[in-house]
Amino acid sequence: MSNDVSITLGKKLRELRERAGLSLREVAKAAKVSAPFLSDVELGRRFPANETLALIAQKLGASADDLKKHDHRSALADLKRLAETSSSLGAAVRALVEEVQSGNLTSDELAAKLRRVSKTK
Repeated sequence: MSNDVSITLGKKLRELRERAGLSLREVAKAAKVSAPFLSDVELGRRFPANETLALIAQKLGASADDLKKHDHRSALADLKRLAETSSSLGAAVRALVEEVQSGNLTSDELAAKLRRVSKTK
């Protein structure tokens, strides 16, 4: 099982569910949500409320707090706010997005570069 916090919440949930040998329907039933909703969560299209995440975590034998580390929405919102207040940062973010979208830079390579930069500070 991966301990890498760079994976998304949905991917982490799917990883834990498959590792436990549980079906999507079993986990959804325990969390009191529909299987399509849980599927959307695993695909990153929707996000569960804290209470639902706690039920999912319980069924998967995981900690809800550990799972929350894989929900990157607040970090993305912070980055968006920063980019909106600085034209140079906004341009840099756009350039990085274009590099990833064009295939010149993978998301893993970008994450590694950002980790290296943060370690030097």
